[in-house]
Amino acid sequence: MTMIWKETAEFVGNRRSLGVFGFAVLLMGIIPTIATRHMGPGTPETLRVLFDVFYVIFATLIVVANTASDLVLHERVGRTLDYLLATRLPDSAIFLGKVIVSALMGYLAALVAIALQIGVTAALQGHGFSWIYLADPIGRIVALGITACLAVYASVVGTFVALRIGDQRSAYLLTVLSIGVILLPLILGWIPIETTTAWFADAALVFAGIAVALAAIGVLLFKRELLVLNLQE
Repeated sequence: MTMIWKETAEFVGNRRSLGVFGFAVLLMGIIPTIATRHMGPGTPETLRVLFDVFYVIFATLIVVANTASDLVLHERVGRTLDYLLATRLPDSAIFLGKVIVSALMGYLAALVAIALQIGVTAALQGHGFSWIYLADPIGRIVALGITACLAVYASVVGTFVALRIGDQRSAYLLTVLSIGVILLPLILGWIPIETTTAWFADAALVFAGIAVALAAIGVLLFKRELLVLNLQE
């Protein structure tokens, strides 16, 4: 809880992080409501849902990749990470505190982007409130479930990358590129885009298991003795 409070305060006090959060939410909340209006009536419903919810996933990824690296690199540049490592806080608390906060900020960005999409869609359609893709089971699984798993996954990767790479842009790009490992089956066409709700539910559970396992591995690998030596280099 001490680390979560500390990292949250640093996020709120960082204008750059707040700017990226606001930019990602606004952009990913407005663009899809305009883009989907140009899709033809013959577009498969599953593809339409995934196209809309893709922007929510992208908002999560942008915020997490930026926040996870920023929470570490801000301390590395300010030389406050050395003082943090000198405290009696457990290694797991230091690592998980940064992971949890960056994941929560990414998931919060997803929820705010969804709310904005719903509001903008209702305003453009002019006939009241609409749940858009949240009315579809696949849309709910992807928007609320897979985005949460993605936030944890990218947060763990981003935190570890930033602990070993001192450049903000490189850490950000490596975190974003790590998502390609998850998307590889879709990119190579091993998994058809026309899949069932059950498949997406199973995929969300598998992804959740991967994210939790990765976080557990991260806790085991986070050793302040090795990190001190790395920072000295």
